[in-house]
Amino acid sequence: MARLKTTLLQRKLENLLSQRFPPPASIKLEDHDGIFGVITSSQFAQMETIDRQNLIGDIVATHLTPEERRRVLVIVGVTPDEGTGYLAGEG
Repeated sequence: MARLKTTLLQRKLENLLSQRFPPPASIKLEDHDGIFGVITSSQFAQMETIDRQNLIGDIVATHLTPEERRRVLVIVGVTPDEGTGYLAGEG
């Protein structure tokens, strides 16, 4: 049952983030006893790391319940030039 809830939360989070970061941005989320992921978007260009995290955090805080938020471990924002390894599909 917990796995089903996680799958639904992951889908919900992908939908929320896709609205704010539409293509060509990419959103990669994985669940390993909590959700972590990477948003790759040119919208993050010229933004400080803390501003990127605050933007993502605001989306999570606004649209997810407290229980759902506890399942989100980390989601980072990077530009296409920065890359992030395997989670962003680079290897």
